[in-house]
Amino acid sequence: MKRVLSGIFVLTLILSLLTGCSSGNTENTGTTIGTDGTEAKTADQKSTKVTPFKIAVGLTDSGATMFSLMSNNLRTFVELAGGEVVFEGGVGASADATIAFVENQIAAGVDGILLSPPADSVLPTVTTLCEEAGVYWSICFRDILDEEVKALVESSEYYVGKCYEDEEATGYQVMSNLNDLNVKKVAIISMPKGNTTTDLREGGAKKAGEDFGMEIIAESRDISQASDATSAAESFLSAYNDLGAIFIVGATGAGVHEAVAKAIEDAGRQEDVKMATIDFPDSMGELFGKEILVTCSGLPSWGYDPFMSFVLLANTCMGQPVSEEKVTLTCSMFDINDLETASKWINKFGDASTLYYTGAEMKQLVKANNPALTAEVMQDLIEEFTENAVN
Repeated sequence: MKRVLSGIFVLTLILSLLTGCSSGNTENTGTTIGTDGTEAKTADQKSTKVTPFKIAVGLTDSGATMFSLMSNNLRTFVELAGGEVVFEGGVGASADATIAFVENQIAAGVDGILLSPPADSVLPTVTTLCEEAGVYWSICFRDILDEEVKALVESSEYYVGKCYEDEEATGYQVMSNLNDLNVKKVAIISMPKGNTTTDLREGGAKKAGEDFGMEIIAESRDISQASDATSAAESFLSAYNDLGAIFIVGATGAGVHEAVAKAIEDAGRQEDVKMATIDFPDSMGELFGKEILVTCSGLPSWGYDPFMSFVLLANTCMGQPVSEEKVTLTCSMFDINDLETASKWINKFGDASTLYYTGAEMKQLVKANNPALTAEVMQDLIEEFTENAVN
């Protein structure tokens, strides 16, 4: 019964978002969305003016398709919302890089900052810097695990909220998928210890190993370029004749997946050593076609998490926050285990010009245009987006 009622509630909220506000709110609404998805204006509607704003995003906007797709969606939204966005890569690599990013962007006069912190330990400093400067900020891709740090952050009037995934469950699921393929010995490529996301993923992988009788026999960390991945994979392959899979838990370097796959091929081990990953590489279709990649898990689109975090932050910067409370949004990860599903995903998200929502729908993600926008509506939209990822 609860599930049925929840489904009705979700449908009602989504319809309220995508069709704009009711007639009682039309004078605050710039556009409504017609049944064909086009913008339809009525004579008595007025475009609501919003405060111009500038937000700095601590993510790269180019390179792999997932980065370009993310930045394209943020730029499209911010243009429709009347603001400005700047991107900076390499921010989440270390605490020092994160602090430098925040300090530099505050000095540049931004109104908001979106970042993906490498660890909870950096957050008290970010909180202090943003409070002193009167700059709003939000978090993407990360939860706050330290309860004392969480309490401090959430006590700040300038912290807006966060969006994150269940990374531990994702690490567990990938290992479970490998177990289903009779893989028992796994080597991992991951970020340095202390990284909030990959630590959780590894925790899930370790738990799965205990449950299924699997063993993580080797690891390589802080891979920053394809040549590093090649060296790591070659080392794994030469040292372990019984290696069953190389699991890329997390890596920042471009071409890492392709480098690992080539090392497996060059060693003639493609029949007995497979590859698994969290997050979907651009070459996913090719790697599934070669039967080297056998399982991966990720967001429907890597950039969707920062997109929703950005929407939260932008509305606050415009003076009409989505919620007066600190918002926590969660995104679900899902598996791709075969070429057919990978091909569907590539057709949808393998193009950097793909938009998560139409222009008319994005306008309804501005609170000034749509007073019915709430954190609950945003969470429901996230769930709907995930359910229809490859449809």
